[in-house]
Amino acid sequence: MLGFMQSAIAYIIAFPLVILVVVTVHELGHFWAAKACKVEIEKFSIGFGRAIVSWRDRDGVQWQIGWLPLGGYVRFAGDENAASVPDQQDLASLRTAIERREGQAAVSRYLHFKPLWQRAFIVVAGPLANFVLAIVLFAALLGVFGETVRRPVISGVNAGSPAAAAGFRQGDVILSADGRTVKNFGELETYALLRSDVPIRFKIERDKQTLELVATPALVEVSDGFGGSQKAGELGFGAPPLIANVEPGSAADKAGLRRGDLVQKADGAAIGSFEDLTQHVAQSGGRPIAFDVYRDGATIQVLATPRLQTRPDAAGKPSTRLLLGVAGGLPASDVQRVRYNPVEALAGGVARTWDVLETTVYYLGRVIRLEVSAEQISGPIGIAKTSGQLAQAGAAGAADFPSMLLGSAVALIWLSAILSVSVGFMNLLPIPVLDGGHLLFYAYEAVARRPLGARLQAAGYRVGLALLLSFMLFATWNDLQRLSVFKFFGGLFS
Repeated sequence: MLGFMQSAIAYIIAFPLVILVVVTVHELGHFWAAKACKVEIEKFSIGFGRAIVSWRDRDGVQWQIGWLPLGGYVRFAGDENAASVPDQQDLASLRTAIERREGQAAVSRYLHFKPLWQRAFIVVAGPLANFVLAIVLFAALLGVFGETVRRPVISGVNAGSPAAAAGFRQGDVILSADGRTVKNFGELETYALLRSDVPIRFKIERDKQTLELVATPALVEVSDGFGGSQKAGELGFGAPPLIANVEPGSAADKAGLRRGDLVQKADGAAIGSFEDLTQHVAQSGGRPIAFDVYRDGATIQVLATPRLQTRPDAAGKPSTRLLLGVAGGLPASDVQRVRYNPVEALAGGVARTWDVLETTVYYLGRVIRLEVSAEQISGPIGIAKTSGQLAQAGAAGAADFPSMLLGSAVALIWLSAILSVSVGFMNLLPIPVLDGGHLLFYAYEAVARRPLGARLQAAGYRVGLALLLSFMLFATWNDLQRLSVFKFFGGLFS
């Protein structure tokens, strides 16, 4: 029963809830800015479609909750008429109509007759609200829960990887990457993720000396942790070849391997990471392997014979392969639990919001320059899938329903913060129909001292809408490809 409820929450509630929060806050940014500038507002809708519930506040604004909870909108007085794409003639006609209907004083309450700076402020307030929301959500999570981070110490280096080719060794402490201070291992992995085939200059500390190394992340398929994969840059810093757990009755247990053992060699070949150990076992063909193991200050030899066992793979599917029956882990000294006071949490929220924004801009820049594929861009289907998977991952292992809700909520709050940054940034792009497009028209008006012609604005909106729809179709195509939908239907007719 608990599992069914978990799945229902994950896939029925998670996606609409995340989208509703992010988009509603965006529209509230426009709403509050308009109220501050004394612009008359007709309606604020949470969700789309026919209203389930509606009411009017004391200022006459109609508030409603639509039946489709996938966003929202704010409608200003004068919207959906000729002044939606105004030129001088349209504005003159609208002014005359307002004065005839409501009196001359009413003109100043309409958005299109507000000073240019106020109109620009109302437009930019939507994306700004998204950035503020992200900061608040990140700060709240850091302040309440803190975080567990891995120190930027190299515990393992995969054989044949870019890191190995660059000369990295176990024990190296990474100080900076391209001049940016590296505070934890997560920052390093994120930085390399989008920099496939781009050389990164590292400053490291080794044996109390400062050295410089250059490594170029390779583009590889990496697991997304939810049964799928994506192409990303990887340096090859693996987990240490440290045995954190030995399965009772396994090949490792019978051979005498223990928790805390550090594997140095396998059949005379150096083992630089737990990934190297796993690969060597998989390629052994089931024959005995001679291990050199560091234990209690001395190196000992252990002979172990892998066995064929069925275990879930990275995608969660049953897989039969050669295994020793050991699990890896990190030395306790490499992991830190960090707590934040309110000021530190707020600073952390700002830093993480900036990191997400910078990463988004960098990736789109590489896509535009045709340096990387755009196949990682996700649309509504991908976001829905991620929302459900994160909600389930957050609830995994929960002993009761309240704990399950808390775990899912934390995961979805983190996703909402990331999406809020993306929505804020995307809306600032200079594409008509987006907030950035309005700002572009306002910039022209500021220079030319008159609005852009109505026909040109209307054409711009049509082009912008076509671009936006094309982008959504492309992102949806990526989502369907990742879900193997086309492969599935192709298999039905092959």
